[in-house]
Amino acid sequence: MTPAIPDQLWKKLTSTVGLVSVRHGSATNVMAAEWSYFVNKAPLYAAVVLGPRSASAALIAAAGEFSLTLCAENQAELADFAGSFSLADIDKTGSELITFGAPTATGTPWVTGGVVAVECVLRETVRFPVHTMYAGEVVAAHLPGNAPLETVRPLVKHGPMHVLGDPVRRTAIVAAAQLLPDGLLRIAATGPAATGHGAADARWRVTLLTADGGTVPLGEHPPAAYGDFLIDLPVPVSHRLPAERLHGCRVLVERDGAKAGRTDITGVPAAPGALGAPGAPV
Repeated sequence: MTPAIPDQLWKKLTSTVGLVSVRHGSATNVMAAEWSYFVNKAPLYAAVVLGPRSASAALIAAAGEFSLTLCAENQAELADFAGSFSLADIDKTGSELITFGAPTATGTPWVTGGVVAVECVLRETVRFPVHTMYAGEVVAAHLPGNAPLETVRPLVKHGPMHVLGDPVRRTAIVAAAQLLPDGLLRIAATGPAATGHGAADARWRVTLLTADGGTVPLGEHPPAAYGDFLIDLPVPVSHRLPAERLHGCRVLVERDGAKAGRTDITGVPAAPGALGAPGAPV
């Protein structure tokens, strides 16, 4: 591994391309912003990060508001056009691909056809060494009216522009285990949804793996509300004292239809004669 920062490292990340609308006089400018994000949930804030040559930066600061359309995958040509020219070059709003929606909470129109469009009142301006972030509170949202929101796929920037592929299929359980100060063993795990239809198929099976190769069942347990797993379990009596005896143990978490997950146990103090040391009893 080299500590050198690769050229254009930021292009390795992903974002949804945004179309930023801002009023200037009686007209509206539209630009494409590669760095467009939601940055707060309650209240909902959206932010765009603009470069020093962006004409929209000064317009947003002056207007105190802007609208942001997160592009749908069929708006790649429009995003490319809006990002290729400045207001100083030409009024881009004459393009047949740009149709404005009427604002309901601000005075700034929004570009139709995206995954979602939001009207924002400017709340924060954060200046970085080169770029500036403009964060606005969302005061109105406009969803596509001809299709459910979950079926409208975003236009993703990752170097070039991309469309979303198939959902990632999770196959493995990921787990962590921690010995708490009160002596309980806390176990957390996530994994793919259970493959069966009964309650037993959804249960999580937990096993303590001792350092000498032994196994101690810790039971089967129901999932939490969203299907994941978080539980505090007592350490089996034969392995409870002292706590150092858990040193070297691992935890196995299983569920039907998933690759099992294994984890070390954190929070276990190491001590001479602890479980896992040569010749230590289990």
